[in-house]
Amino acid sequence: MIFAWESKLTMKKLIILLLFMPQYLIAQNYIAKGDSCFKAKDYVCAGTNYDRYLKTDDSNGIAYLSALSWSLASDKAKALEAIRTYVKFNYSNGVFVFSKRLLKDKNFDFLESDPQWKTIIAGVQAKEQEIMQKQQKKVDSVLAIQHRLERDAMLTKLNFNHDNAEAAYQKIKHYNGYPAIREKYLSLQFQMTDSTHTAFLVVMPPDYNPKKSYAVLFFLHGAVSSNTGYLDMAEPGWDTGGWNRFYTKYAGEVIMVYPHGNKDYNWMYPDDGFFMVPAMLKQVKQIIHIDDDRVFITGHSNGATGSFSYLMKQPSPFAGFYGFNTRPGVETGGTYIRNILNRSYFNVSTDQDYYYPPGANDSLAVLMKKIGADYQDHRYHGFPHWFPKFDASEPAHKLLFEDLANRKRDPFHSTIYWECDDVKYGRCDWLQITALDTTVKRAAWQKNINFEIKKWIVLGKKDSSITRDTLLHGFTYRKSSGAIKAAYKNNIFTVLTSDIKSFSILLSPEMVDLRKPVTVMVNGRIYCKQKVSYNKEFLLTGFRNTADRSALWVNHIEVLL
Repeated sequence: MIFAWESKLTMKKLIILLLFMPQYLIAQNYIAKGDSCFKAKDYVCAGTNYDRYLKTDDSNGIAYLSALSWSLASDKAKALEAIRTYVKFNYSNGVFVFSKRLLKDKNFDFLESDPQWKTIIAGVQAKEQEIMQKQQKKVDSVLAIQHRLERDAMLTKLNFNHDNAEAAYQKIKHYNGYPAIREKYLSLQFQMTDSTHTAFLVVMPPDYNPKKSYAVLFFLHGAVSSNTGYLDMAEPGWDTGGWNRFYTKYAGEVIMVYPHGNKDYNWMYPDDGFFMVPAMLKQVKQIIHIDDDRVFITGHSNGATGSFSYLMKQPSPFAGFYGFNTRPGVETGGTYIRNILNRSYFNVSTDQDYYYPPGANDSLAVLMKKIGADYQDHRYHGFPHWFPKFDASEPAHKLLFEDLANRKRDPFHSTIYWECDDVKYGRCDWLQITALDTTVKRAAWQKNINFEIKKWIVLGKKDSSITRDTLLHGFTYRKSSGAIKAAYKNNIFTVLTSDIKSFSILLSPEMVDLRKPVTVMVNGRIYCKQKVSYNKEFLLTGFRNTADRSALWVNHIEVLL
């Protein structure tokens, strides 16, 4: 049933649409005619039609095309008029850094000697300078906050000069000298290389108490290959609204962290930027009271692939992994799917996703169940790859935070399976592969797991979803790998290796009784049985590398096969 007032409202909208539709169509026709004339090199015709459009609606792009057309037509007066329109449009929309574009375009060279051109460029550059000075003041302001907090950083304040190893261990475990933070948003600069930095955003919980520990959730954005820039500061609006609005809504007391990647430094490919998230976590832990056992990663698209990659390559700092519209795979090496057995993955998928098809997600879910993984796939029907854009994604975000609330990392869990093809990523909690030997025959239990993908979705016209036949494998294995299965109980470590030359077992008093000998059995034989004591240098080196106060390793046993 349609009520009377609904009917009137619908009719009113229809009348307005009918009134403006002819004007809209005419305006679009001007652009089409202008483009056609420009392609035919009839620049007077092109400029005339672009100007007709500009009389109906301002447009940055069309004003520039008008200026370009009249310049190519050698009409100085009309070119200058169009440039003024272009400048005015940019001013009204808060976009100011565009003088370089005008100066770089060789088509405007014939205007260089004209006093009007010089006046326009001088005005633009003055405005740009004013805006950049204001921006620099904002950057300086947020940097002052960062420097104030870093003067109170944990590693700056802790002093172990007069402590033995056990005292140092206790001092780290019970540290609680974090600075007060009044700000809701922290923009923190992060050093990428000796000469390059970027910035990331930290969203603090309401009424932050530095004496209380908090969970942390990193959100990794997608489309990393289309980003080429670096940030001096991170603005809240970029990260906390739009597609991320439900993270803001449901975070509660969870601290949100928003890194920014680009095509050179990111969490997927190449490997150069994979260090960023653990390094940012270490930076945050210096100044904010983080619960080391409740640190999580989520993301969308390339960001979800990044989350999955940390699960496969470097899970130790994290408690759980989440992703929306994930393509599950490691782009820099093999995807050793059994590595999930040390953690969990929570996937949100859609049935019209061109990034990874629903059939492949179904096959992955079957595989995960077969190996006994802690894996969830939440499927939503009728939605494309950009699912977080839709309000229908809200329940999935709510489920994510409900799952997160019930998870906690156990860095001392009694069993580990770990496989790698690069010892840079040979570490999982208390086990570290230090050298591979892939020249020998691998053990029967180390097998590459895979499945076939026979359907893939591509985007058609108007973003429609088209399913096409294909034949792909779920995972690619680019290099030879080595693997370890390890467990401990009652001071005895039992280890099976495959294509491993050496590894280390990291020890904590929460795992073993250091008053008694520790036995290591490798491939069915006793490798060693020895007393192990606290090692201050080893303890402090590991702590300073991670700032992790929960997973503290007081010594290690090296095994060379």
